[in-house]
Amino acid sequence: MIPETVIENVRSQTNVLDVISAFVHLKKSGNNYFGLCPFQAEKTPSFSVSEDKQIFHCFSCGRGGNVFKFLMDLQGLSFPEAVVKVAEMQGIELSKDYLSKNTGHVNNGNQELIKLHEDASKLYHHILMNTEIGEPSLKYLQARGLTKSTIEYYQLGFAPKNKILEEFFKQKNISTDLLRKSGLFAENDAGNLKDRFFNRIIFPIKNNNGSIVAFSGRVFDEDNQAKYLNSPETDIFNKRKVLFNFSNAKDEIRKQYSVILFEGFMDVISAFQSGVKNGIASMGTSLTNDQVYQIKRHTKHLYICYDGDAPGQNAINRALKLLQNSQLKLGVIQMPKGVDPDEYRKQYGEQRFLEYINSAKESPVSFEMQYLKLNRNLNNEQDLAAYIDDTLKIIATMSKPIEREIYLNQLSEQFGIDKKTLVIQLNKIDSFSNQKINVDNSNNQNISSITTTTKHRQISKVESAERMLLYRMLHDHDVWIKIMGIDGFNFVHEPYQMLFLLAQGYFTEHDEFEISAFTDFIKEDNLQKLMIDIEVTNILGTSSTKEIDDYVNIIMNQAPIDIKLKSKKDEFKEATRLGDIDRQTQLAIEIIGLKKKQQLIDKD
Repeated sequence: MIPETVIENVRSQTNVLDVISAFVHLKKSGNNYFGLCPFQAEKTPSFSVSEDKQIFHCFSCGRGGNVFKFLMDLQGLSFPEAVVKVAEMQGIELSKDYLSKNTGHVNNGNQELIKLHEDASKLYHHILMNTEIGEPSLKYLQARGLTKSTIEYYQLGFAPKNKILEEFFKQKNISTDLLRKSGLFAENDAGNLKDRFFNRIIFPIKNNNGSIVAFSGRVFDEDNQAKYLNSPETDIFNKRKVLFNFSNAKDEIRKQYSVILFEGFMDVISAFQSGVKNGIASMGTSLTNDQVYQIKRHTKHLYICYDGDAPGQNAINRALKLLQNSQLKLGVIQMPKGVDPDEYRKQYGEQRFLEYINSAKESPVSFEMQYLKLNRNLNNEQDLAAYIDDTLKIIATMSKPIEREIYLNQLSEQFGIDKKTLVIQLNKIDSFSNQKINVDNSNNQNISSITTTTKHRQISKVESAERMLLYRMLHDHDVWIKIMGIDGFNFVHEPYQMLFLLAQGYFTEHDEFEISAFTDFIKEDNLQKLMIDIEVTNILGTSSTKEIDDYVNIIMNQAPIDIKLKSKKDEFKEATRLGDIDRQTQLAIEIIGLKKKQQLIDKD
């Protein structure tokens, strides 16, 4: 078994909202987040995630639980497998013993592949820094302004033209099959291997844990056509999941509450040398969902800093469009026209580069207003009218009046247009967009109604008391102590009694109640669903002594009478069906007597 301390460590470092957001598009409503249930087809959102409680619950299908339970239900994993999966998603390292014994997730071949890359990196770096054959590439890097310490930090290397890597591993008696799987070699038609990287500067690519899993080779002369050559995808490298420099930058990202997305590796490295240490780059493609998820685990703020030329501006625009539903707070660091970050540092120095990065941040709206000017002649009335109309459509999406005011004033002053005219045009656009807003609000109302009018079966007064008392006991230790001191106390219905007994075991190991931790004590699905249902539907304020006493009275005194009364009523119906008058008379007397007792208890 994976020890409870390890499970608790994984759970405590995980935000259930981040994990579920990788699979379900969620929208905040009140204190919780809602989306379409991933376990069934539905049109109205009934799937809820509570970030405060670290649980999920579907008001439609009834599923619920913590982050481990979500992956167990969604991907059919066992509990240990779910723990390992969450740890992998969070970048939390687990002991190989736990992995191999419980999940089979350990892949010794993967560890061997990582070792190959680590050894290759050391070889490439040694060639760059200490050999005559690496001297031209070293001078190239130094001419680009990189210091020795920066080259050392990123373990940059050089792959020469001769087949040095193949010979290096043959001397280590590495099997050909493993070399073939590594991605470090290309294979010809005859099945012979040759070094994939040659005559290129080598950039090691690390996974989230800081292990080298791939390389990117950059030309520094005219011998090669492709500027960059990347490792192919292997068992340890998936370019959709890896971000360059992320393992180095993640601590700084947390400290600064933001990350800067650069376009290329050299931009990231230049920024680092200038003191900008929260920079990353994707692997030559747009950000993927996996990469966005990694970023969101560490920050909610992402700035895009691409080249200042036309392709760079187009790339920024595409990135903003792709990320607009990512729940990230976006911004742009706009480089001067025709200049990339690395070139700016070389031209103006590291201190000025650092100052520029910190001062050139702008909102996506500011960027869009400038981007819309591209390829338009604003001296032409038709182009100008189209530009203003497109810009007003962007302003119409803003919810804050002060933001609208700022950008309307900018438009008015820049083009000498009466602000009242702009407002009239904006109101026309608003009248159309408001219809969409009303539709969205109706969806929010549906979500809210789900939280108050759930699709539960009708429950009795006794069961309602059991639900609320159990909730109070778990969340208020004084109530727990009081009930534990009542001699002979038991819940009436078996599911609540089972949860009560499980809670006794939970509190022997935990001082405080956390629903996300308690659900791991519950192995039966029906009990888990019941517990989550109690948690999400009984959000009560501070309890009173009278409230608790009322629940106890109902459960211990009224419930036995209710059960007897129901039994007698069922017997009376059966006697009526059989036409047994004497039995009906006797049962009627007993029913009247039980009702009188019930009334006396209600008065008390």
